[in-house]
Order: sequence, then structure tokens, then C-alpha cells
Amino acid sequence: MRTPGQIFKRCGCRNQATKQRLDRACPRLSERGHGTWYFHCSATNALGRAERVRRGGYPSQAAARRARAEWLAHTGQERTARSWTLERWLRYWLASRTQIRPTTRMNYTRDVDLFLIPHLGRICLADLNYRKLTAGFTQIAASPNSLGRCPSASTMQHLRTTLRAALNLAIREGILTDNPARRLHVPGGPTPHPQVWTTERVAQWRGTGIRPAVAVWTVAHLATFLDLVTADRLFAVWWLIALRGLRRGEAAGLRWCEVDLDRGQLYIVRNRTAVGYKVVEGPPKSAAGLRVIALDRRTIAVLREHLRRQLHLREQREGVPSRVELR
Repeated sequence: MRTPGQIFKRCGCRNQATKQRLDRACPRLSERGHGTWYFHCSATNALGRAERVRRGGYPSQAAARRARAEWLAHTGQERTARSWTLERWLRYWLASRTQIRPTTRMNYTRDVDLFLIPHLGRICLADLNYRKLTAGFTQIAASPNSLGRCPSASTMQHLRTTLRAALNLAIREGILTDNPARRLHVPGGPTPHPQVWTTERVAQWRGTGIRPAVAVWTVAHLATFLDLVTADRLFAVWWLIALRGLRRGEAAGLRWCEVDLDRGQLYIVRNRTAVGYKVVEGPPKSAAGLRVIALDRRTIAVLREHLRRQLHLREQREGVPSRVELR
């Protein structure tokens, strides 16, 4: 739906007493060369919504009328690209992502609010190009945070991924024909190479303070750690993570109804994590995360002892004997 709107003249004169702009009430507007011409109208954008626009600064009424006709002649996709800033599109894109994990939404929101909008948000979608995105990413890479640290290489890569995903939606909606973020070059950081935490490397670390970025425990290190946490109330959790390969979120989301001690099986069907200050539960990180883990005799014994301790604490707290039989 299109509306022809209005064409009007306004100026920047101010009331001497109140200092407010006179705009269209200025008595000098009838004078030739005083003020500039504007148009105001609305038409449906690419999303099926009425898009209102007001443009100005034209030297004559005829120029404003031609500009209005040109804007109304554009398609809904073209009007959206010329009217929407990247900030507005990023907000719309975030609101449309209703099927993503809470942690993914948190990371996307961080990228949008802290980096993309402050440095690139004012650019219209139609004006986005490789040169402007490169300049914006260069500014982001050189901007320190409150701790004086500039964004890491992995953060910059994630920003590019977020922006590329947002602009891909604009392409699917027909608003853009090309994704300039696809051609962005973001230097990657060095990939840390895992190194076994041998006795020699431990001695070097103690002498120089330098250690590998990723130090892998030996069997002796793992045994020492488990010995130290034997009395810890979460010993069963450390045991499962260390020897059965559970992720942190999988161990935190595990329930007794998913543990079959008689058959020696454990079912991974849930992931529990924190998003900000809120704990959320959902399926595992990937489809492959839905799995059955076989339990050895020692692990079964550890889990039985953990269950026995939990039931005892519940009896003390509630004063109700447990009806669960432990063999």
C-alpha cells in the first residue's frame, strides 16, 4: 500500500525567545532560497509492513517531488535496503532467530551489542560494501575493552560469522543481492597444539613460568587428581567426566532416571548450562551427543556410593526413610 504523503518546506530558523526551531512555521518560508524542501510518505517494505520515510534538503519543490516519485517506484526490497540501517536489520535478525540455543543467542547478542552496532550500525543496508566492512572490522580489532585488551582473533572470526549469518537472511528476503561479509578477510590466530604434560615440561614450567597453551594430563596426573577429590561430594561427577568422557553440561544435566546401574548403562539426553545468571536445559550440543555409555564395575560402584550418600542426606533433611533399594 502506497500513500503519496506530503511535500513541504522547512528551515532551521529559531525563535529568539525560546530557541526552538520554527521549521514549517517560519514566516520567511515564502522567500525564494530560504529553507529546503522535504517529502514524507509511506509504502510497504519487503516484510509486508508500512515503511514511512521523510527525506529533505532538496533545493526545490520539483526536486522533492521527483525524489518522492523515485522512492515510491522502488520495490519493497529496494525501499528496505535504502531505509534500514544495519543496526535495525541486526535487531530484526536476532528477533527472528527463535529456534537457536540460549548460549548461541547470548553470543550473537554480545557480538551485535558490543561490536557490530557501535562500529557499523549506522550504515544503510544498500550502502554496505567490502570497503566499509573492512574499515569497521579494522576499528573493532584496534578497540580495547575495559581491561585494555583488544578483541582476540577468535572473537573477530565469530563477529564475521555473526554478520555473515545476519546478511544471509537479507539475501533470502531479497533485500540484498550479495553478502559483502563473505569476502571479509579476518586473520586467524595460531591454533594451539596439545602437548602431553610430561615431567620434563612440568620442570621447565616451574623454572621459566612458560607452559604449553594446551597441556594434556598423563594417566598419573589423572590418578593424582582423582585421589585428591575422593572425599569431594561431586567425586562421581569428576569420575564420569574423566573416565567416561561426559561434557560438563552433560554431567550437570544427568538425572538418576537416565542411569541404569543394573544394566551398566548411562543415557545422555540432556545438557545443562548457564546463560548469564540463568540455568537452562536442552538437548545435547549435537545429534551425536544423544548416546548410551557403557559403565564398568568400578564406575557402577562409584555411582552407587554417590546415590547412597544423596539418599542419606535427603533422609536427614526431610526425615523420611528412602524406599530405594541399593544392591
